[in-house]
Amino acid sequence: RGLFYPFAHYKYFLFRMQQTRKNERKNRLQERNMKVRTLFNELVEKYPQWRLNAVINEVSERVFLSPRTIEAILSNEGIYKD
Repeated sequence: RGLFYPFAHYKYFLFRMQQTRKNERKNRLQERNMKVRTLFNELVEKYPQWRLNAVINEVSERVFLSPRTIEAILSNEGIYKD
């Protein structure tokens, strides 16, 4: 009985580390999505003559994401919901 106690503690430690990493990743993605939305809004204000596709393409080039991902972030689709 006493032999297995350290393994149970180690298993709990690994579980807590995994939860911490998930939370950190979620926070990083939320921050990235906010930056994408902010950049999009800034470009729309700066270049009102541009079509939305041009703005989306510019944002995608600046943040190294596909235009479809940018569209999903802006419209809060699927896994990009906040």
